[in-house]
Amino acid sequence: MTDLKIEIINQLNDNYSYLIFNNNNSSSIIIDPAEDEKIIKVLEKKKLKPEYIFVTHHHDDHTSGVLGLVKQYPQVQIYSPSELSTIEINQISNGDKIETILNEFQIFSTPGHTLDHIVLCDNKNKLLFVGDVLFRLGCGRIFEGTIEQMHNSLNKILNLSDDLKVYCGHEYTLNNLKFLENVLGHNVILENTKKQILEDLNLKNRSIPFILGDEKKSNPFLNPDCEIFSEFKKNNNYSNLEFFRYLREKKDNF
Repeated sequence: MTDLKIEIINQLNDNYSYLIFNNNNSSSIIIDPAEDEKIIKVLEKKKLKPEYIFVTHHHDDHTSGVLGLVKQYPQVQIYSPSELSTIEINQISNGDKIETILNEFQIFSTPGHTLDHIVLCDNKNKLLFVGDVLFRLGCGRIFEGTIEQMHNSLNKILNLSDDLKVYCGHEYTLNNLKFLENVLGHNVILENTKKQILEDLNLKNRSIPFILGDEKKSNPFLNPDCEIFSEFKKNNNYSNLEFFRYLREKKDNF
């Protein structure tokens, strides 16, 4: 494992963009830039040069900073699952492996939130950038895909290594927690998860990153068989897809 560092950059109201770098050189990677000026300030402060920008999906709150960064750093290479306005990109899709100066990303197609959505997995450094498909205790809304597509996309993530550190696109954790409390009522396992989340928020003022193995135990959107909801699911005789549909539709109206 190399000594990669992740700078979490707050963007807009509740977005996160990410800067990946190490202390051995000035190269860096940007993921899902929303506000270029904020990111440029961080780059200049750390004396870093962006070599790559990766985009997880086409929504403006994950791409609106790309053009400003390209103007400031014309050498930067853009990797995206779909076209971005007039900017030249390297299109990426399921199964691609992209080797950078700092690491290697494996690309997984995860449609549902959008049809073009992908996640970036760095197995060597145990990093997973999931955009808006997965959140702590939740998942993304379905804007372009289907329930089935989103369920299948989350299943892909469910089957990844437990020790991956997950970086998502928004800070939605407290709202997701309130939703699960509303559905379940008092639950000892959920209470323990809540304590950890509140500790993270108090310490870092954010709830990310989180460990995928922990999320598999507590997030029913990701894992319909997680212990928190096992009795609820059994009592209602839901299949995994039916259970996911129930949760997603209920959350949409929460």
